[in-house]
Amino acid sequence: MAGEFRGKVGVNALWPRTAIATAAVQNLLGGDEITNMSRKPEIMGDAAYSILTRDMSICTGNFFVDDEVMYSEGVRDLDKYAVKPGTKLAPDFFVEPVDE
Repeated sequence: MAGEFRGKVGVNALWPRTAIATAAVQNLLGGDEITNMSRKPEIMGDAAYSILTRDMSICTGNFFVDDEVMYSEGVRDLDKYAVKPGTKLAPDFFVEPVDE
């Protein structure tokens, strides 16, 4: 798609590194235990904003991971996005975890 729409719109993907505290996580994947090991949805919003405000002629055809986007924006302390700061985070199912 990025090639098809080049010059008209930027096409990128964004995925979370860890579980995100959503109703699905709370109700289907483990209740409070997993929710407390998740990040708040705000990290996805902040990462998406960062991507959407980039020059689409340069920033297209990418697969971004939320924490990497925030790190590229100069955010070094991601604990503010944790539901329960200081808690070990549950990895996402589809992204390789990294040691922090």
